[in-house]
Amino acid sequence: MSRHSVVDVGSNTIHLLVGEVDGGSVLPVTGEKISARLGAGVEKTGRLDERRLTLATKAITLFASIADLNGAPSPEVLATSAVRDAENGQELVERVRGATGLKMRLISGETEAALGFRGALSAVSHEGDVLVVDLGGGSAQLIFGEASPEERVSLPLGTNRTTERFVEEDPPSDAELEALGEHAARLLPDWDIGGAHVVAVGGSLRAILKVTRDRLTVDRLWQLSEEIREHPSGVLAREHGLAPERARVLPAAIMTLATLLEHFGKEDLTVARGGIREGTLLALAEGEEI
Repeated sequence: MSRHSVVDVGSNTIHLLVGEVDGGSVLPVTGEKISARLGAGVEKTGRLDERRLTLATKAITLFASIADLNGAPSPEVLATSAVRDAENGQELVERVRGATGLKMRLISGETEAALGFRGALSAVSHEGDVLVVDLGGGSAQLIFGEASPEERVSLPLGTNRTTERFVEEDPPSDAELEALGEHAARLLPDWDIGGAHVVAVGGSLRAILKVTRDRLTVDRLWQLSEEIREHPSGVLAREHGLAPERARVLPAAIMTLATLLEHFGKEDLTVARGGIREGTLLALAEGEEI
């Protein structure tokens, strides 16, 4: 088995994954995460906050050391929507290079989608076509296909981005979430996905599973959207063991997912534990260029 590591610099969270690849599956060795919320404010200012740049650089430096201690030196460092879209995103690239010698890659939405698709399918059993939804903080990747992507798109529907744009109240008002849902519906692609299963990945999906253990049907998501807007994010965080920043964007995540299922005429979705990090380790194990 081969051992590799990746640091995923997302809009909400920076993750480290060290894992071994065996027969197309990723076996985690260790993982770490820190909520740096790099994407906070980017929708309004277009720039990464200076304090968050400093925190992100320190976190990536620490994670590189942890990867080295676990037998996977020189991790692949990937930056997604927040860094990619910010005017000063290149500044983080230079800071990481100076602190660690590592080259951070600002991957495109298309590459992010392909890696997420590969990682998601490695973690679920499926037959036939699949629509993978990777819901991040800055963007949402939609990828449709069977063994490989046939259609893919990166949309500005990440939970940080839509919360900053549409939600001012806590809990959000009906009007705010309805406007968010209408916005999402306008952006979703007009794909014919037939009988494809919907598989969703991302931190917001894992958070939703802490709030409810019910099957995530379109009806349950609409119901959950009504329930969750009755409680401030601090109450949700305390009662369900969520990070406060995750609880704050959860209404946007639920509204976006419900809208998506309705848009594609799907009954439910499956939450997968795999995603961009697992997809990256699979690619590295195959000797592929990211």
